[in-house]
Amino acid sequence: MLFGVKDIALLEHGCKALEVDSYRSLMVLGIPEDCTHEEFEDIIRVPLKPLGHFEVAGKALLEEDQTKAAIIRLAQDINYAVIPREIRGKGGVWRVVYMPRKQDVEFLTKLNLFLQSEGRTVEDVARILRQELCPDAVAPRPGEEPGAEAAAEGDGAAPLDAPEKEGKKPAQVKQRIPALPWRPPGRRRRRD
Repeated sequence: MLFGVKDIALLEHGCKALEVDSYRSLMVLGIPEDCTHEEFEDIIRVPLKPLGHFEVAGKALLEEDQTKAAIIRLAQDINYAVIPREIRGKGGVWRVVYMPRKQDVEFLTKLNLFLQSEGRTVEDVARILRQELCPDAVAPRPGEEPGAEAAAEGDGAAPLDAPEKEGKKPAQVKQRIPALPWRPPGRRRRRD
């Protein structure tokens, strides 16, 4: 499980707006706009069945990628061993986000602050670990050394131990979490 700061903040924001416990909830991301509520419930029923009884607490449109997010309220504590990381749904794969165990929150907060100070993200670390732990995942071209393809193509981000980072002040990474139109039933959105 590797979620970015934005994923966790989005889950917490949605749960707070819906007045549900974020440690007994999941968030499903990447749902196409044209997926109906009935289709959505049919798709999530089987993958989420091991988690016990659940209900859809609310949905919101994520304007930046024109998809919907859904908050799923669980009737019991989360069994971390059976949470699916993703669900194959209409329009592709939907990501499942959940709050990490309470003892992991402090560690993840410190990790994210450190990564931000270095101008990096959790996704950067995951990519680098995949390259280090699974170097055979992408076979090198004939005549190339292993890892040369990744270094040649890259993602535009310097390696963690890049010499050009030494002596430079780390870039400040600011992430703005957009406000979502979560509204509990029966309440109207307040206009500022």
